[in-house]
Amino acid sequence: MKVVFLETVEGSGTMGEVKTVANGYARNYLLPRGLAAPATAALLERAEELAREEERRQQAQDESAQGLARRLEGHALVMAVRVGEQGRLYGSVTSADLAEKAGEILGEELDRRRVLLPEVIRSVGVYSVPLRLSRNVVPEVPVVVVDSEAPEGVEAAAEAMLHAASVESEEAEAAAAEEEPPVEAPSADGASESGTSDDAAPAAPDDDSS
Repeated sequence: MKVVFLETVEGSGTMGEVKTVANGYARNYLLPRGLAAPATAALLERAEELAREEERRQQAQDESAQGLARRLEGHALVMAVRVGEQGRLYGSVTSADLAEKAGEILGEELDRRRVLLPEVIRSVGVYSVPLRLSRNVVPEVPVVVVDSEAPEGVEAAAEAMLHAASVESEEAEAAAAEEEPPVEAPSADGASESGTSDDAAPAAPDDDSS
């Protein structure tokens, strides 16, 4: 069924978008909830206006999200947890835990569904977790999971872990750069150093034979 989206539906369509969707999805979900309507001639004329309205709404959301992202810059989400043997946690760190910690930094509640954590964290360490603050603003935030009973204290342990992770990342980048094969530069006459130039090609036989 061809429909015009009246609201943005994540993963399906944006407001004002004209799209063909499965009949069952349209009849059982989109149409009853007022999220879309059949693409009649009158509604198709309004589609462009709806799309412009959605663009303005999305721009406002992105600007607000960029403000949140700036407030998170320079902050790591430090999760102090009870740790057992070999760095394994008693329990786990979840999206809800990270949303709560981010909310403490932002000074406002953050929906746990905005935390794009692929799976719960069960070990101490440094992680990079995306936060979907809007459709177009998805910053990655460092997460440090540290032993709540660290002898040097939670903050000092977190700083040490972040520093170690940064050094390791820089060393890995340097090693990768060294392993890249050198690019063979062409010589002055246009030929590579290992190849031959066009001037070295054998001459064509003389057609003026006797």
